Amino acid sequence: MRKSKLFTGFAPVLIGTVLVTPALFARTCVGNGDVVGSYGIFASRDGFSLIGATAPGTNAGVGPLIPLAVQPTGTSAAGLLPIAVQPPGTTVNLVPSNTPWGTLFGGIFNRNAFAANTRLFADGAGNFFASSTFGGLTTNTLVGSYTVNAECSITMTLRDPFSTASGTTPTTGPSVTLEGELVDGRIEALTTGATTAGALVTFVKTSQFNGCTVGTIAGNFAVVGSGMVALGSPGTTPVTGSGSTPLIPLTTTGAFVYGPTSTLGTPFNLLGRFNADGLGNLRPDVTTSPLKRTLTGTYSVNVDCTGTMQMTDSAGISRNTRFVLVNESAPVGNSSTGTVGIQSLKFVFTDTGVIGFGTASVQ
Repeated sequence: MRKSKLFTGFAPVLIGTVLVTPALFARTCVGNGDVVGSYGIFASRDGFSLIGATAPGTNAGVGPLIPLAVQPTGTSAAGLLPIAVQPPGTTVNLVPSNTPWGTLFGGIFNRNAFAANTRLFADGAGNFFASSTFGGLTTNTLVGSYTVNAECSITMTLRDPFSTASGTTPTTGPSVTLEGELVDGRIEALTTGATTAGALVTFVKTSQFNGCTVGTIAGNFAVVGSGMVALGSPGTTPVTGSGSTPLIPLTTTGAFVYGPTSTLGTPFNLLGRFNADGLGNLRPDVTTSPLKRTLTGTYSVNVDCTGTMQMTDSAGISRNTRFVLVNESAPVGNSSTGTVGIQSLKFVFTDTGVIGFGTASVQ
């Protein structure tokens, strides 16, 4: 009798679960209107994270395993790894426009390690628009197109209309194709096609379309990031008695922690915290923390919610960055209008010879 009652009470719950569970995974998209509004776009190809690594179970000698050229902004290609073999009929080392969009497009199109960011606008009808300046309000230049499929995948084509190369227009000239998925409040995409070399591209809704000021960024932030300083870049120092090989200390007591130097440079990780005072200054966290990885510095904010930030840790290591203020908890579709979520600064390093990226999130 007890068993019968137990089953009778349990059965409706079980049946209800069976009936409801499929609906939880039955998300569909209606079309291009599911992607509309202002987005921060972030792209990287960070094969340098395995520089000098030896694969587990092998006896390979120490040396670069990733056949990608590492050519940070402001450095020459001399002495770096050769560019991976290009597919037949493709262009090697496309020279993009000298704009934030061109930097991002060139990184995606070419086959070098890179990190870049900027902002674009999706019109909900399958078109991407961007500005030729970082911080500019004008985003009426067509830079690409997209198609959202019923199962919430997305295909995209991007171009660099700001290039002065002959035959380059918003609809003609070199292009890259991407395939992505609308997932967890953002678009995650990967380059495809003849020129692909594994670039990852993420689209995240910006906190605001316009109207940001320095006061928009305030409070305690946790910071995490990674990157690499190319051999011979500013800030590297020769090791006494070791010839002229530039090295950075293996570890530091600050927020920037460096690994072993290889023939290409020195990788690093970043973990720290700061307090943004709403006036353009990064100060020590207002609360007492046992972690001594405080970052200080300055920041500026443009009206379009982009900006720059300089961070210095307790060991005196300083890096410059460029960021886009995004709302990581907002869904990608048009239902996110007016949604206020967790604000984050998605940044890339902009110092000469430094490649890398990171996130500073409100705590």
